[in-house]
Amino acid sequence: MSRALILLLPALVLQAQDSAIPGAVEVRPGIFVHRGVPDEETYNAIRKQHVTHVIDLRRDGEPNLNCESEASRLQELGVQYMRYAITRTPPAGDFDFLRSFLRELPRGSKVVIHCNDGNRASAVACSWLVLDKGMPLEEAMRIAKNAGLQFPETEQALRRYISKGRV
Repeated sequence: MSRALILLLPALVLQAQDSAIPGAVEVRPGIFVHRGVPDEETYNAIRKQHVTHVIDLRRDGEPNLNCESEASRLQELGVQYMRYAITRTPPAGDFDFLRSFLRELPRGSKVVIHCNDGNRASAVACSWLVLDKGMPLEEAMRIAKNAGLQFPETEQALRRYISKGRV
């Protein structure tokens, strides 16, 4: 029993490590899915991690939506801000656009994708991981659920989109 525990210890330590950006999951090196609205601690981590882009997926009327303030604060840090509001059941065109945006980023870019709870942001990241980075679907789904994918209708839209193998 103790031998098994010793063999599992490195994996447990890796899982226990905090993200470089509080409230975020690094789904691939330099690509973070953040749950919620950035606060001062998040901005400090974004600066420290040299994040180059932030993609905000929140829609009008969502709690704590203040795009002007967020864009201004990120501009002070030299980070490009893009707001692209999507629904809980994103259509294929939204996935296409966001995957294209991620594919076309300059080499070495670091990105934070966020919404209020990580649900939509993790769905976008998952589509990119599977269709653009070749990650197996179930591995990407596990990462997405860890990052915030929680609503069945979002997962269904994501699986439908991936099954069509969109380019």
